[in-house]
Amino acid sequence: MPDYSPWLAVNALGSDPGAYELLTAAHKDLTTQTALLDERPAALRVLSATTEFRDGVGHELVVRVEAMGQPTEVRIAEKIVRATTTGDGAHGVTPLVLVAYALQKDPFGSGWRPRRVGHAEPPSVEAMEYYARLDRLTDSSTQVERQLEAGRDVVVIGEHGCGKSALVANIADKRRADDGVVWLNLADPADGPESIVLALLEQERSRTGRYLVVLENLHANPLVLNELFDCVTRLRSDFGLEVQVLATSYKVAGPNLAGGEPTRELRQVLAEGRPLVGQLLVDSGIDEAHWPTIRRLAQDDVHLALTAIDLYGQRGAVPTEADLEAYYTRQVTSDDQREVLYRVACLGVLELQMAAREAGPLRQALERLRDDGLIYQVDGAYLIGSRRRAQLVMNHARRHWNADSRWKSPQHNVWLHLQRGGERLMKATLSRLDQLVSPDAARTDTLHLLSTWETLIRLGRTMRKRSTVDPSWGDNSGAAVFAASALNQLNHVDSWWTIAGVVRARWSYEAPDHGLPEPTGDVTADYQDFVKIQQSMAKEDAILGAAPHLAGMRADDLDTGLMYRNWVLGLLLGFEGSAPAVHQDQERIDRLIEVAREAQDEDGYFYPARVPWVTARVILGLCQANLRMDHPVVRDACNWLLRQVSEGGSFDNWWRSGTGTWNRDEATTAMCLSALLRAGVPMRPEMETAHAWLMGREGEWTTRGREIDMAQALESTLLCTGAANGTREHLKTLFQRIVTEQRSPTLLSTAPEERLRIPFVAAQLADIVWRIVQLESLKLFGDVINQGRLEPSEPTEVPVVPHTVASSSAGATLSGPQLRAWQRGCEQIEGTIRERLAKRDGPMRTPAVEKVLTEQRAYRAQVNELTSRLDEHADRELLEQIDALGRLVCGVAWPDLPWPDAGSDPTS
Repeated sequence: MPDYSPWLAVNALGSDPGAYELLTAAHKDLTTQTALLDERPAALRVLSATTEFRDGVGHELVVRVEAMGQPTEVRIAEKIVRATTTGDGAHGVTPLVLVAYALQKDPFGSGWRPRRVGHAEPPSVEAMEYYARLDRLTDSSTQVERQLEAGRDVVVIGEHGCGKSALVANIADKRRADDGVVWLNLADPADGPESIVLALLEQERSRTGRYLVVLENLHANPLVLNELFDCVTRLRSDFGLEVQVLATSYKVAGPNLAGGEPTRELRQVLAEGRPLVGQLLVDSGIDEAHWPTIRRLAQDDVHLALTAIDLYGQRGAVPTEADLEAYYTRQVTSDDQREVLYRVACLGVLELQMAAREAGPLRQALERLRDDGLIYQVDGAYLIGSRRRAQLVMNHARRHWNADSRWKSPQHNVWLHLQRGGERLMKATLSRLDQLVSPDAARTDTLHLLSTWETLIRLGRTMRKRSTVDPSWGDNSGAAVFAASALNQLNHVDSWWTIAGVVRARWSYEAPDHGLPEPTGDVTADYQDFVKIQQSMAKEDAILGAAPHLAGMRADDLDTGLMYRNWVLGLLLGFEGSAPAVHQDQERIDRLIEVAREAQDEDGYFYPARVPWVTARVILGLCQANLRMDHPVVRDACNWLLRQVSEGGSFDNWWRSGTGTWNRDEATTAMCLSALLRAGVPMRPEMETAHAWLMGREGEWTTRGREIDMAQALESTLLCTGAANGTREHLKTLFQRIVTEQRSPTLLSTAPEERLRIPFVAAQLADIVWRIVQLESLKLFGDVINQGRLEPSEPTEVPVVPHTVASSSAGATLSGPQLRAWQRGCEQIEGTIRERLAKRDGPMRTPAVEKVLTEQRAYRAQVNELTSRLDEHADRELLEQIDALGRLVCGVAWPDLPWPDAGSDPTS
């Protein structure tokens, strides 16, 4: 590919050139670039370029392109040239790239803007040499050759690691000498139809006049398939080029690939790893007695099999999985290399790749790993190899390098990658999740992820404009904080920072010993909401009559300012805790956590006890500040939420709002469930009861005007069930209402929290999409990325350390409250086990999954047996067994339970 700098003549014009000067300079730059192609005939050749100036019609750059003697004329308007050549948004769009855009069907639509175009580069020399080592004559390779010889388009389908890419690469390499080859990998969202045309504009015309377009990973970007095949059709019909397609994809994606289009008739050829592994073993010279061991290790992954064969040749022994992990992480000792290898592995598990620009300060470490053969570079992006290899590296990093705590969980890294990767990558990934459940199962009904995200993008642009005009959002702290959260999740970090300046200046919490956050100057506008809340509480009291509220507080007793400031405490904790990394201020977070510790009532709630959603808001804020049940403030608050009203808590089959029609019971229950689950409380019977009640109230929280309630109910349902199916239709309804709201805004004077509605729902929708992406990624790629640690390569026995308790007599009797606490403990163990079984008991059963299922079932049998023996006369040995099992299964979420000689109420 020629080396050139784009738009030299245009850039020399200075700012805001006239139409004549701009198009004349652009013409010169295009002519200069085409001249650099060394006078050799290209597959698509730019014959000429002229400028036309027409008053009242528009000024244009006119380009004539030909192939096989058939010229085609394209017109590029002045505004397109100006958008491409001025400002910061060109993204490497050179004159020839602009022509490639212009040659598409219906180019330069109303939403067009210049974006990076992938250069359709083939794999590196090193990668092709590696693929050549896997080149064998198989049934699959024979079928592909026959179909291509017959002039058909072909897609090679198969499982991860079966050798699809190697098969296609070796066939394409053999055709290079005579045919032109254009190579796209749709895992890069920048690879699209423009990439095909650009490659044909740049590469020399083939000797045969035939061109093979390689499209790897068709399933990775379903959105671009129509455009790709429209492009191929146009190259055939308008330019007379003889173009064939050779692609790879998941087997299950086959029906989606056809798309009902006659021009997209792809002949499917199945590639299987097992026979290729067999041929590799035959050619290796290894004793047949070792073949079964290598097969079990490789699990039909030809890349792992080849590595195992190589290691056997070096060591004279069959390697273990631990040996493979060590080999794939060899000589990686520095923290920066370990971090970037882990991040690339997390992406590789999901068949994503890291763009060079994403590496930032880790770029040097990335290049060192590439030079050492631990990762590969393709067209400006880095990848690790097969999914199994990525899994092994990720597992190794999580166990031996403490990767989760140092560099975040795998799913967090994937989400950050999607956010940083830009709109096209996010859309491609969401489109794939909308269509596929797993590599073996297509989705029958869409999850509406893509359409929801597109709505969010539009909503984000609207909120960004609003934040620029009024970052205080009408001096409404709630609206400002929720808008900032949504904008941050939509990657508008600059808008977050604009709002942060106002929020941080508006609230003071410099001295934790002085109490709750104080507004600087007058109270904020949302204080008036709390005045109305008190009025709503009074109406509720009037309905109840002489009987007091369950919490024992009447509206007349409410300290409105104290309630308001506790609510703001939760807001500020969430705001600072979820700040963009570049703007996160740990000192502020620590001060707010200390404020929460001081503000918390000794019973665990945050004032007032009558209104549990205030406590839930603070818990959610603490969770965003990365605290969970192992922190005493979070633990005590969660315990209070779960405590029965009769015992001084707030739970009575569900959670009452305590505020009448303001923030109703449905929204309060959803909010409390979300707070508990985010804090790490496993699903317990009380929570299941509350969620069942919430689902029974669906007709209430889906009512128009209650979009805040609906968003909260959807989030809590996702957290409770761990499944996205139950949210599909409601998610569709919610984003449709938000679209309508954007077009014709309404202000419902009777609806509480009306000023919060759009920013709150936007923040919730962004979070819901992220959670669905996380949940569906687990299904899409099996039990590889999960919230817990993956099983080690060599199973190890987990030691159970008995809990040291104060001595008590063997014959001591449990009091009623103590017995109920131990019974709830057993229920917590059972709930945790049930949740783990539900997450893993699916269609994909790897050996690691089977081991976890077997272990969890054994724990369930054990807790059932212990529960059957638990009564007020339970001896110390039985309680110690329950305690040990609880600590093993529940970890930090396991509470300190009362022993017979500690007569305190277990709920205090």
